Amino acid sequence: MEIDQNLKDNIAALTFVSSDKFLTEAEISEIWRDYKMVKILKYAEEQGKIEGKQEEARLILMKQIKAKFGKLDNKIINLINEAELSKIEDLSEKIVTTNSKEELIDFLKH
Repeated sequence: MEIDQNLKDNIAALTFVSSDKFLTEAEISEIWRDYKMVKILKYAEEQGKIEGKQEEARLILMKQIKAKFGKLDNKIINLINEAELSKIEDLSEKIVTTNSKEELIDFLKH
C-alpha cells in the first residue's frame, strides 16, 4: 500500500515536534547540521520567512497610519493583525489617498 506524501510529511512533523521535549542540545545540534535532508525543517524555515515578511509589512503599515493620523487605536491594530498580506499591501498603497481612520477601518473590514 502506497502512503500519501502529505500523510508522510504530517507523521514526520508530529514526530519532530513531539520529540523536541526529549532531545538534548547536542542532538539538536546534530540534527541541525543535517537539516537540509529533513523536509520539515525546510518547510519550517520557509514558513518563518513568510511570517517575518507579513509581520514586517504590518509594522510598516502601522507606522504609516500613525504618521498620517496620529495614535493608532486598538480596532485598527486588531484589523491589521487579522488581515491577509495582500490586504496589507493594498492598504499600504491606499494610505496615500485615505482621508480618515474610518476609511481605513472600512477597507480592512471588506
